[in-house]
Amino acid sequence: MQNVALVLEGGGLRAIYTAGVLDAFLQQQLYFPYVIGVSAGAIYPASYVSRQFGRNLTIQQQYLQDKRYMGLRHWLATVNYVNTDFTYKRMAYELLPFDFKTFLSSGTEFKVGAFDCNTGQTDYFGMADFQDHDKLLDVLIASSSLPFIANPYRINHQTYLDGGIADPIPMAQAQQDGYKRQVVILTQDANYRKSPMKFNWLARKRYQTYPTVAAALKVRHQRYNHSLDELAQSVASGNTFVIRPAAPLNLSRLDRNIDKVTAVYHQGLADGQAILPKLQAWLSTNVRQ
Repeated sequence: MQNVALVLEGGGLRAIYTAGVLDAFLQQQLYFPYVIGVSAGAIYPASYVSRQFGRNLTIQQQYLQDKRYMGLRHWLATVNYVNTDFTYKRMAYELLPFDFKTFLSSGTEFKVGAFDCNTGQTDYFGMADFQDHDKLLDVLIASSSLPFIANPYRINHQTYLDGGIADPIPMAQAQQDGYKRQVVILTQDANYRKSPMKFNWLARKRYQTYPTVAAALKVRHQRYNHSLDELAQSVASGNTFVIRPAAPLNLSRLDRNIDKVTAVYHQGLADGQAILPKLQAWLSTNVRQ
């Protein structure tokens, strides 16, 4: 386990599938020394690193339909569809407290990527940054600030958007950090390929101040599909183990149907439980090499 990274893609509420898989890991006390994610693929594993079984599902069941959580009225008022003060900060400090102490003492290096609107690169933040609790929440907000429905988010005088724009499946960063072997959790099935974005003109107009954003959105599908090709090669070489839904999840990125969200979580939990013997055998094989 010392040389294996856990890599997570985003997908908005589809990543509740990932939360289910990670809770299956928690049930078996299966922990990784390095966890990296972008967007919702960073939000949900934070509670895995803090060892808070079921927290992600409880948040959705209790607050997904709460008017304070997200919705059109927030977007019309602030250009932020998600009410970040409520959903991130009040949630972490008051409503369903995040266990910062366990998170920081977990022994896991936790990395979160956010897209720098000025450079066009993905910046990664890690545990050294998260000693400041507010900084962790700020980075999670930045990493999940979706284009068009969220304002760019400022951290340290830099401006960020969703971490999945340029690095949707951050395997390369994990490799750069020394983790050739990886367990990757995806929120799309094996047949999925991303299509080109429509209305590129709208991206150019919306992000006149940040032309790198419009440029990155134009080729986002290419980057994502290229990441899938690299993933397939890594699986074939034996360096990567993939967990993904067998069929498309019946859940949209911003879905507010609690029954559907709960069903996808339990699908992830069941898939995680079912695949654990195979995963543990793969991990043991890699340890002996």
